[in-house]
Parts: sequence; C-alpha cells; structure tokens
Amino acid sequence: MQSNAQYAKTLFDACIKLNHVSQIHHELKLISYLMIKAPVFRLVLITKRLSNQDKVTIISNTLIKFNPVVAEFLSIIISNNQSNNLIDIISKFNHLVNMHSNIQDINITTAHKLEESEIQSLIKSIYNILNTKPKISTITNPNIIGGIKLRIGNKIFDNSIGFQINQLRKTLHNL
Repeated sequence: MQSNAQYAKTLFDACIKLNHVSQIHHELKLISYLMIKAPVFRLVLITKRLSNQDKVTIISNTLIKFNPVVAEFLSIIISNNQSNNLIDIISKFNHLVNMHSNIQDINITTAHKLEESEIQSLIKSIYNILNTKPKISTITNPNIIGGIKLRIGNKIFDNSIGFQINQLRKTLHNL
C-alpha cells in the first residue's frame, strides 16, 4: 500500500506530464474544502454503508465538471480505502506544487563566464534532479573567486571559494 506522500507524488508527476498542475491544484483545494465544510460529501467518502464502487460512481457523477484526473485520483483513493487520508494527501500534493512553483527560476553564479557546453551540462543535471525545466540564468561574479553558487527558488547552495574562505575566516576567528 502506498503512503500518503506516494499518492501525492504520483498525482503530482501525472499533473506535470499533462501540464495540468494549476487546474488540479485548484480543484483539489475545492475537494479539501468540501471534505472539511460539507459533511454529506465527507460522509459519502468515509461511510461503510456504501460499497467502494457506489462511492466512485457518486463521486464521478458529482464531479463531472472537474478534470478527469481528479475523478480518477479520487477513485483510486476510494478503492484503496484511503478516504480518511484524503486531506493529508491533498496537503502533501499542495506542498509539492508550492515547491515546484519556487523552482521556476534558477541563478547560476560563477567567477568566470561558462562555456555553452558547461551550461548545457549543468542544465541537464538540474533537469534530471528536479524533473522540471526551470528558467536558468547565468551570472558572472569575480568576487566568488571560483566554484559555483546556485539559487533555486529561495534556497542558495554556495560552493564557491569565496564562501569557503569566509567560513575558514570565521572558524579561525573563533579559535
């Protein structure tokens, strides 16, 4: 059986492939709202008086205006008896969407101008790690002396010589 995070990741990956992330994200917010605010909707999903097939039929007929991916996702959740975990799965999905939206811009800072082959190699590596094609900007800053500094969303990965010298300076100062 999959964990809540695995359900969320699988759904997120499908949304990325179909390029429906924002639509599914919006529709899942509505599902979450219904789960919290509409007792009848929640009851349909969690009751033991209805078979899973009946639940799937009701949900499919109710959500006809929603993206088919959402109905299929809910069918899987119901069939695997995970309806009680739906809010948590949607929350994990929302977290993945938020992380993904923060990875739209990546800045690569180096001490000297990179050759096109080096840039393409970095872009390929970043794409393989993040599973997305963000907008990548290269910046030349001689103050970092050497190495590389990446800014991905609001996270900075600094492996520059300038940073390492400053860390060494702080360590020696504390001795």
